Amino acid sequence: MQPSFVRTVSRQGGVFTRDQALDHASAAEVRARLRRGQWRRTPWAGLYVDGEVADDVPTLIRAASLWLGGDLVACHTTAALLWGFDLRAPAVMAGQPLHFLGPAELDNRRVQGLQVHCSHLGTADAVQHRGVWCTPPARTACDVVRIGAAIDGLATLDAAIASGTCTLEGLATACEEQVGLRGVSRLRDLIPFADGLAESPMESRMRWRFISGRLPAPEVQIEVIADGRRHRLDTGWRDQRLGAEFDGLEAHMTRQQLAADRDRHNWLDEHDWRLLHFTAVDVYRRWERMVEMVRRQLLARSPTIMVL
Repeated sequence: MQPSFVRTVSRQGGVFTRDQALDHASAAEVRARLRRGQWRRTPWAGLYVDGEVADDVPTLIRAASLWLGGDLVACHTTAALLWGFDLRAPAVMAGQPLHFLGPAELDNRRVQGLQVHCSHLGTADAVQHRGVWCTPPARTACDVVRIGAAIDGLATLDAAIASGTCTLEGLATACEEQVGLRGVSRLRDLIPFADGLAESPMESRMRWRFISGRLPAPEVQIEVIADGRRHRLDTGWRDQRLGAEFDGLEAHMTRQQLAADRDRHNWLDEHDWRLLHFTAVDVYRRWERMVEMVRRQLLARSPTIMVL
């Protein structure tokens, strides 16, 4: 292909239109390259991808942006995916539209898996990341938390900080810039509890249940050190020597893992630590019982003050 076409495709992140290809090749050659896998089709008619470019979501987002045209900016969960803190499972992600900010006349336009929103805050702060113009990370995290499910809010903030793209201060500033928008009050209440040390979204969701249940905010990733040994707990309350851990699929352990886990549990018990274990069923369906169990343990293990 001609160098000018190669430069155009490179500048566009590996995506290009059929018209751009036809400026440099015949229709028969375009079809042949598609058959040979040198180029790939996208979900949008007349839009192709260079076969050497990764078949991943950022490439799909670049293709969608080119197909839509105009001065569009990836936002919400689409931008969160680019920044590395989108919580959706791949199967869920595949069934949901890509989100962009655009002109008012495109507000709520849905076309083949795309949704364009009118921006109330404008797009002057947009930054280019992974070849795509998108909302800045802190603004993106705040947007996702404001609009998304309440149980995912703290997990999103935790993941945003853990990604290295956001700080607590940056999130607080972005929150204040969104005053007046839906969900800002809930967002503002969550930010002080965000912690990038959380190791999984489910740990964060469990912690949010404790906080929303009006328990004292637990510490994240507590280290217990004694007798030359060191163990770390997902979350807990150090003064009451009470820990809470989320058990996911890894609970189906090998024999060696099970032995190590029981040794750890017994060691904690020997050092007067009580460790509670919870699962997704507790976090999503039996959260009231989970919160009350922790409340009882906190009361039972609180230091008794003697009055003389």
